[in-house]
Amino acid sequence: MRKQTVQSQIAMPSDLKRLNRQKILEVFRSGQTLTAADIHEVTHISRPTVMRALQHFCQSGVLKSVGLGSATSVGGKKPEQFTFGDKRKILSISLWPQSITFALCGLVGDISELTQYEHELENDLDQAFASLASYVQDYCRDQKITTDDLYGVVLNLPGTVDYDRLLLRYNTKAPGWGTDIAMEKYLRAIFGDQVVLFVDNAGKAVGRAVLLDNPEYSERRLLTVFSTWGISACMIERGHVLNGRDSLIGEIGHAVISDSSDTSCTCGKSGCLESMISIKRIRKMLAEAGDETLGTGEKVTFQKLFAASEEGHPLARKIVSYLAHCFATVLHNLALTYNQDMVIFQGDFAYADKHFDDCLQQELNQFRYFPDDSKITIVYDKRQLTKLAARGDSALLQRTYFASFSEAE
Repeated sequence: MRKQTVQSQIAMPSDLKRLNRQKILEVFRSGQTLTAADIHEVTHISRPTVMRALQHFCQSGVLKSVGLGSATSVGGKKPEQFTFGDKRKILSISLWPQSITFALCGLVGDISELTQYEHELENDLDQAFASLASYVQDYCRDQKITTDDLYGVVLNLPGTVDYDRLLLRYNTKAPGWGTDIAMEKYLRAIFGDQVVLFVDNAGKAVGRAVLLDNPEYSERRLLTVFSTWGISACMIERGHVLNGRDSLIGEIGHAVISDSSDTSCTCGKSGCLESMISIKRIRKMLAEAGDETLGTGEKVTFQKLFAASEEGHPLARKIVSYLAHCFATVLHNLALTYNQDMVIFQGDFAYADKHFDDCLQQELNQFRYFPDDSKITIVYDKRQLTKLAARGDSALLQRTYFASFSEAE
């Protein structure tokens, strides 16, 4: 009997052409000036194929020729040099409860021109985007850019996101916005129809940025913990951010850790991690203990609490032990379904002291399913959250851009 070959399993010439172009263009993501020989050395693609791809990308404006380089050590013809040619920018916007932050990023390279405006997020959707439009106008004027200078805009904010349809499912920090909000409509009204748009969850934007400086993490199963005006996580499995049907994967702030608690949460449940470890609850605990040595009211912060614990303050240590227990409970339960091998704290809890870490590690080590050689690695990342969010989201649009130009004709 003759064996039939399924056509879809055969590598077609167009597939090979697309793959070669993708490899060649990826080399330019470093922003370097390169010759065809340089690219051949990195990709092992034949020089004639490399030159055809370079000509294609120059014609489309992605790359440009910058003239001839130096001759080789043995003489001969000077090689033509190429570099990235598209000067459009990516605009990152962090629309957070107490601030709006903007950053620009080229289609290669890192972010620049980060500007933060203190601003209380309005609970009315139309007012919130009217304010955003005004800030965009001010920022673009200061940076001397227009929407024509932009390839894309990425907006990160609290809440769960339907990434395919650019819907904001729900924003717990602005419940008045409602549900299933068509973000594209509001962003198109500000930026027009030509830019590429992306909407992201703030915690996932911040979490994604850790891969930029630590590419080795792409082989691990990460859990980054975003902690500032809320608690959320970004689960990254071998470089891929997990979202789920309703983008609820990672919303650990709403994991219930106490059925007996009367502490209500904005999600509608009681006893959630986010409400049980909020700074509001910590201040209440200090007030009930009659301890004002750490300050009163708004003066009490997580950083002050951790600093006092590090110095041996008895009540501060007691509260820090409680915070570690709350996180240990959630991380223990997550290990049963996700089995993370690294946890990275970002934001407020990145400043946790050694006592917090000791208590957390001690509780996690009580879980007998962890072999001695596979304990969870705990990392504390103190870098600025808004900068991390801008870097993470800009890198996402950079990948989108390069993928779009790797298509064959």
